Amino acid sequence: MPKIVESDVRRSELADVTARLIARNGLGAATMRDVAAEAGLTTGSVTHYFADKRELLLFTLDASLQRRCGRRHSTAVVSPAAALHASLEGALPLDDDRHRHWMVTVAFCALAAGDAELAAVQRNAYREFRETVTEQLVACGFAEKRARREAEWLIAVVDGVAVQALFDQESWPATRQSAMLVQALASIECDGAARSPGVHRKEST
Repeated sequence: MPKIVESDVRRSELADVTARLIARNGLGAATMRDVAAEAGLTTGSVTHYFADKRELLLFTLDASLQRRCGRRHSTAVVSPAAALHASLEGALPLDDDRHRHWMVTVAFCALAAGDAELAAVQRNAYREFRETVTEQLVACGFAEKRARREAEWLIAVVDGVAVQALFDQESWPATRQSAMLVQALASIECDGAARSPGVHRKEST
């Protein structure tokens, strides 16, 4: 295996280890020493791939966000409405991988409050997500202005459900999360196919 490829693979593996530590014990657990121990390596081996903890954390956050983005774009769908549903469902913590992503995101949100670089990463990820959902709503037959407004609302619903589900899985099992998404899509008449522009949910003008 070429050295560059091997390095990329090992960096990705270390990011996965770091994400597991953060999801399990918080950002404080993601020291270079702890990551090395979790990966079965020496601290020196980790510093060979990441100069310091900050570089490792930034790479871990970006890898987590890119994985979720890749899931949205790689999902095989048969209609614009199915693509929209898949994108939004991908943001719900319905399985261990997505739950871990959300725990990493929440941990970094607190850190980003005083860190402009981390805040920019989070902001750009949300902008990309809103743009994707907006484009999918347009493909479903919504006018662009309304599509953008509905995209913001749908993402707010998904995020609200996700945060509750992270810390109250008993009240928010996967089945209820999925049902809430279906209800939200139905409220804008995008629950199965592109439909007429009528709206059930009361909107602000």
